[in-house]
Amino acid sequence: MALPLDGVRVVDLTLNIAGPYGTMILADLGADVLKIERPGVGDDARRMAPVAGESSAYFAAINRNKRSVVLDLDDDRDRARLEELLGDADVFATNLLPGKLAARGLGFEELRERFPRLIYADVGGYGEGPEQDRPGYDMVLQARSGLMSVTGEPGRPPVRVGVSILDMGAGIWLALGVLAALRLRDTTGAGIRVATSLLEVGAAYMAYDLAAYGITGEVPVPRGSGHPAFAPYGVFRASDGWVALGVGADHLFARLAEAVGRPGWVGDERFATNAERVAHREALRGELEAALAEHPVAEWVARLRAAGVPVDEVADVAGLLEDEQLDAARVWLDVPADGRTLRQPGLPVRIGQERSGVRRPPPGLGEHTGEGFQEGGAP
Repeated sequence: MALPLDGVRVVDLTLNIAGPYGTMILADLGADVLKIERPGVGDDARRMAPVAGESSAYFAAINRNKRSVVLDLDDDRDRARLEELLGDADVFATNLLPGKLAARGLGFEELRERFPRLIYADVGGYGEGPEQDRPGYDMVLQARSGLMSVTGEPGRPPVRVGVSILDMGAGIWLALGVLAALRLRDTTGAGIRVATSLLEVGAAYMAYDLAAYGITGEVPVPRGSGHPAFAPYGVFRASDGWVALGVGADHLFARLAEAVGRPGWVGDERFATNAERVAHREALRGELEAALAEHPVAEWVARLRAAGVPVDEVADVAGLLEDEQLDAARVWLDVPADGRTLRQPGLPVRIGQERSGVRRPPPGLGEHTGEGFQEGGAP
């Protein structure tokens, strides 16, 4: 099918995770993304474990549908070649620190003068302000943004969310900003800067907790798999494992009580409303797990689904790859990577009835440098 960003060219001077994930979204949507890499070493993600041959899990996961061009930005000739590419580009994406960009003549103001239609897309650790030149990694910003303060089990050391949620979240917002800027350029004819940072994304994820603090004055604490607004909500032990339950309304609790053979819970003043269940969540957990201990996970999932209760098993990666629902939704892409094939999720959005596929595997370092400069500056 025709892809939404066919004809859009992106010069991608990003590395690690956040920026490359954002530019992969643009590439999957049809943009021609030229990944600019350092001679000899390339993107740091090429060496993030696990590594097999010349391919790493991270690089393969977030760099499909791109081309790799090697340039040394400390070399005058290569900087001139970069400007050739920028002259024919729609978007310049970067996550280099502002000071390093300015020293190479690649700051927003400098490029805007030379390329007035160019969209400048910038992702950093801390955003504008006194800390803008501070490097930032996902885990560090999970700590700074407050995410760690509500993640994990009460009384235990702070832990990060198990995936690089701020890196990938910042990549999503970077891509969304680029789409908005392209639409705005259709009206104004001019490029603009769009910017995001891991710290800003982390603060955005804390919106509920900030609002709750404003209402109660109580600092939120870690809550495991639960949620302060609902009960029962989280994972609960059955006879052979864990059941994930999301009961966010009184009518769902009534269904749950009936399905587990405890209809009297509905009339118990401790559990009659969601507010009371939240106030008595530990007592409710004890009684619920006593009931769930009577049967295994598979039986509870089937029984509770039949009753209309939001429930599921706790899957691992191996189970995820065997999930028939994901197969039915045509989620998976098979991505070539250094002689093997990696099953990866495509973009989690369908445009029409299709998902964008793999037009190009993750590129080898400098694989497209030659062709990039045999096309008059338009790789």
